Amino acid sequence: MKKIQNLLIACCLLSAGCSEAPEGYEGPSGPDPVKYVSLRLDAGAGAGTRAELGNDLRVKFQPGDMIDINGTAYEVFLLGDGTAAVPEVPEADRYEAVFPSACNFLQQTTEAANFKLPLAQFYAGSGTFGRNAMPMYGEATGIDEEKGYVNIRLNNMCGVLKLTLKGSATINSILVEDRSGAPISGYSTLGTDDGGAKILVPGTASSARAYHLVMNCGGAGEGVALSEDGTDFHIVMPAREYASGLKIRITDRSHRAMTVDSPTPRTIKRNIVTETPAIVYAPDADLVFAEYFDACVWGGNYVGNTKGYTPSQTEAQQSSGSLSGTTAAGSATGVEEAPFYVMENAAGTADYTNSWNIAPPSAANNVTAAYMRNRNLYDWTYLYRCAEFQGCMRVGSPTLGRGKIHTPKLANIPADASGNVQITFRICYVKGANMTDRFQSWIDKGTYQEVYIDGEPMTFTPATSAYIPNSTIGTDGWAEVRLIASGVSKDTSFNFFEEKGTAAPTSYYFVDDIEVRLLD
Repeated sequence: MKKIQNLLIACCLLSAGCSEAPEGYEGPSGPDPVKYVSLRLDAGAGAGTRAELGNDLRVKFQPGDMIDINGTAYEVFLLGDGTAAVPEVPEADRYEAVFPSACNFLQQTTEAANFKLPLAQFYAGSGTFGRNAMPMYGEATGIDEEKGYVNIRLNNMCGVLKLTLKGSATINSILVEDRSGAPISGYSTLGTDDGGAKILVPGTASSARAYHLVMNCGGAGEGVALSEDGTDFHIVMPAREYASGLKIRITDRSHRAMTVDSPTPRTIKRNIVTETPAIVYAPDADLVFAEYFDACVWGGNYVGNTKGYTPSQTEAQQSSGSLSGTTAAGSATGVEEAPFYVMENAAGTADYTNSWNIAPPSAANNVTAAYMRNRNLYDWTYLYRCAEFQGCMRVGSPTLGRGKIHTPKLANIPADASGNVQITFRICYVKGANMTDRFQSWIDKGTYQEVYIDGEPMTFTPATSAYIPNSTIGTDGWAEVRLIASGVSKDTSFNFFEEKGTAAPTSYYFVDDIEVRLLD
């Protein structure tokens, strides 16, 4: 069995120099000119800094990598000997470095937390973790007398969970949560482990916490195919005790899923790989469709009232302390920066506009086909005026009006199934929504028989459309809707939209955790 013995390596080597003024020259008065140093990143072999995966695979610096030095992001330049350099770093009494720079938030002042641990990591291959997934930290206060320059050694600040999955499915995402409910990503502070090494500690402030992290395995739509012998996934996690165990949810490209709710206590140590017993991926036989939107990570957590991430952040947004880009202070809606989905070449249907797949006015808000394939949403019939948020989908736009979400066909239903299914999902309306309007779900090739809201039956006559008063759903948190349907087959799909939706600022809502299960 091969383990990741040490996780990532970098030595920062700085050297400085200055020119001598001509004799007799009296320069202009004013502050001394800024002196610059060149920073060199080396592949040194110091303990705790190298990611050696197997005999020869290592995590190395790559073109485009960014490192933060004293609160400023610099792109590393690769050199022919395998090292890298960063030119023109201002000379300072103390140098503090964070890699990758996206994890650093040293310059922000509106939160106590100084770092951020992203919600998403991206699968990079068997035997390694995702690129830029491992945050590292280093500091120095002077010249290394032996070397003759400033030397900063970066050490990783997290540990790694090795998850081995066996089976024949193609995986799209893996979500991990601490069963105790503690934050596991988002804003973090700089702490120390028992050995005095720096670690990241996710924060608990309302705008800081994120209760899950996700390994995105979607790629450009190919996913990660499992093998019967086992496929390894290395997930970077905060180093700490997980006394209540972990909850792990695995989704595949065929819209099925499996949840492993393990109360077994685990300790994730900095710079150490913690292995788990191999898991045979086997979704419940009755679960024929599942969409938890786990691969969605942008925007805020509206229901949880926590700020979120944007696809890109400007320097001004970083310095203001906002992880949610243009979202107003104190707001967690994130509607300004969460990307809109627009289906490519989707057939339009007549409704309140000529076609459901009309693009938003701003082309900059559109996403690519590869982006949607990565999220495993490309085969949905419609995602009109929708946007991804942290682990859920917003349906409708606060500026463009009501939207529509329409599932793919339920292809996993066996041909000999009875046709009776249970559809469940969670929904929450935006605050200020029109409580006199109604939420509507329509099913093709089937009939809704019963409707339940938070377990309570609603008076209902069997029909192809279910209408639920907005006031029954509310705006104060998630409501669970359960629909019993008959006559369902592998050619069936269903949709959600607001019946009228006449006022754009108040006609949108959030949907999560859609499941379809066979009843008999």
